[in-house]
Amino acid sequence: MNQHEISLSVSGRDVDGTLVAFHGVTDNAASLSDVALHWKDRWKVLLVDTLGHGLSRPFTHAELEDPFSACVCTMSKVVIEAARDSLSGKVVLMGHSLGGAVAAHIADRYPECVSCVVLEDPALLTPEQQDLYRNEAAALVARQELVTEHVGEAIVELMRVYRNWPPSEYGPWAQGKTQVDRDFVATGVVGALGRDVLCRLRMPTLLLTGDKDDVLFGGSGIDEIAKYANRNLSSALISNATHTVRRDQPETFYSLVDAFLKEHHRANNPIHPFIASELKPVLEGTPAQITATQEDVLAMRAEGERLLSGEDVGRGSHVENVALPSGRCVVRVIRRETSQRGECSWEGSAKKSVVISIHGGGYVAGKAIYDDCRNSELMELFGATAVVSPEYHLAPEDPWPSGRDDCLDTVRWVKEVFPGHDVFLYGDSAGAGLAVETVEGSDGLAGLVLLEPCLEPQMATRSFDLFADGPVWTRAASTGAWKHYLRESPDKLAVLGREELANFPPTLIFVNPVDPLRDEGIGLATRLVEAGVPTSLHMFPGTFHGALSVPGTNTWDQVQSVIAGFLSTSF
Repeated sequence: MNQHEISLSVSGRDVDGTLVAFHGVTDNAASLSDVALHWKDRWKVLLVDTLGHGLSRPFTHAELEDPFSACVCTMSKVVIEAARDSLSGKVVLMGHSLGGAVAAHIADRYPECVSCVVLEDPALLTPEQQDLYRNEAAALVARQELVTEHVGEAIVELMRVYRNWPPSEYGPWAQGKTQVDRDFVATGVVGALGRDVLCRLRMPTLLLTGDKDDVLFGGSGIDEIAKYANRNLSSALISNATHTVRRDQPETFYSLVDAFLKEHHRANNPIHPFIASELKPVLEGTPAQITATQEDVLAMRAEGERLLSGEDVGRGSHVENVALPSGRCVVRVIRRETSQRGECSWEGSAKKSVVISIHGGGYVAGKAIYDDCRNSELMELFGATAVVSPEYHLAPEDPWPSGRDDCLDTVRWVKEVFPGHDVFLYGDSAGAGLAVETVEGSDGLAGLVLLEPCLEPQMATRSFDLFADGPVWTRAASTGAWKHYLRESPDKLAVLGREELANFPPTLIFVNPVDPLRDEGIGLATRLVEAGVPTSLHMFPGTFHGALSVPGTNTWDQVQSVIAGFLSTSF
């Protein structure tokens, strides 16, 4: 992954938090692999190639005038974005040597982005140490060249001297020497002068150092920082450890850091998002969505029947079920009544349009009849001749592509029965997902309206992490639904590239702020824009999954108003 010309690796999931780790001088992110291995089960771990190291870009000539400040400035961008992406809004910073100095200065500069700091013998230098490294700069460059010319021998010697290192990090140590920016090494800058930054840190900070001769802090350094009287700062001296504390004594290192994080780092707390007051009764009355087994699905359908059946189609509308000639499925057709005797007409407004409305239900539940009231309103809103809703086959009895093929057949039938009409696709949740699949196989559609689209079986978005437990739709429910629909083969759903998306009609997308599906809809809207498709994206405050189209609510009125504006726009 490359961010701002900075290379980094990302592993794990943000359950307990996000950890950003910086390596030491002449190393690279791969030399921190054991950090990711230790924490990735419950943490999102970013291992970063510092400026001039690994696969990150080299320093510019101007940056070499003050390379440490350039490192802090460039790495800060990575930390800020990582904090924005994290579920808690903050990250834990960890750094060794140069990386520790960089981490300390970033934490000082952006305390709002950092929850805790772990410093492994950071290169916060005394004047004597700074002079020593500057004087040895040429020798350090020569050592990088020597390792580069004799990589195998260098690794063998390293393994002989440092026997406790994680085996996965010997190779990256040598790789880092081959990659590091030689112009940077020649400056002799390996960290920052002075330790006063430790006095200013406003978040819990743990400094770990060793007792061998090459350490930068050691016992004397710990005694020095104890005088700072910074209550946020704690330290530990690890026996039989050189400057590479973690790699020399991994068990002790991880034990101390784990205890520190357990005490000081607040795991991702549940957020309390705003819910519109008019929708709170809807939320309280919505049953749990459980889809793990076929029995759960049947129970979910039964509950839907109890809650949603018996809706009135509304005055002025006529409804009938029509079997498609192909025999694939039945469609529910709502038309206008044009006389007191209840006679029906295929005539709508002068625009002559038909709306194909695809119901939701996680691909496993729902019926077209449950949307009669809404579809009757859609007929008026679109000025449509008719609203046609396919009673598509549901999983798990009929998995993909049955539902999609039913929708495609519905489009073909509508075009045959209503020649010359504009055909719009409208879908909610799984219905919106089916609408997207249907567009792929259909030509000449006038427009696409998607409410809270359910699109991605990977469930890898930030909103799925934030709202894994709902409200209403959950990661567990989504996992079960996708499993039933795709039969454990998510590759069945095509990944739409820019060329395929460019063929989409003008598209209107609604998402909910409090919905695990939120970011899927936002992502689709962004990709459609980049493909040149006229696209409109809307998110109303206080809505959650299933709340956009509840009849009689201000939210549904807002949705209809936006749709009316979309229809009045000339594309």
